[in-house]
Amino acid sequence: MKNEYKANPAEFVNEVEKFSKSKLKRKAELIRIYEEAVNNNNEKLFEDLVFTAKYVQGLLRVVKSGSANSEINNLDQIKKDFTDNLNKVVLEIKKIISGADEDMKTHFEQTYFELSQQGFINISELLSDLEWTKIYLNDRKRNPE
Repeated sequence: MKNEYKANPAEFVNEVEKFSKSKLKRKAELIRIYEEAVNNNNEKLFEDLVFTAKYVQGLLRVVKSGSANSEINNLDQIKKDFTDNLNKVVLEIKKIISGADEDMKTHFEQTYFELSQQGFINISELLSDLEWTKIYLNDRKRNPE
């Protein structure tokens, strides 16, 4: 998948944004994560991150609809899986940005990793952007230029 990665992170994220029909909410951070991954040859970790993010988003949709749907009888297991994989996303992001400057790491800690309502909203928006990135990459695999 190496050829999927653009040298210019902003260009890559602009392509994802165009593909998503302007649904990205945390574009600046997505650019920074992508940039750190490419600069440090962590494309595989980036791929793992977008895969996990898409999975977490799917689990979140199930959890949200699960309370109203009596057919979902393993909601506790789904919630545990959600929590485990959300933690995995945080660890993957931390690994990707581990070589970044302290300001960037502090920004991510305060904006996305704090256990607060706003932190959860922020990480949810970033997860959505990462999910769009995974959908875009899947589309590129199926429909190369």
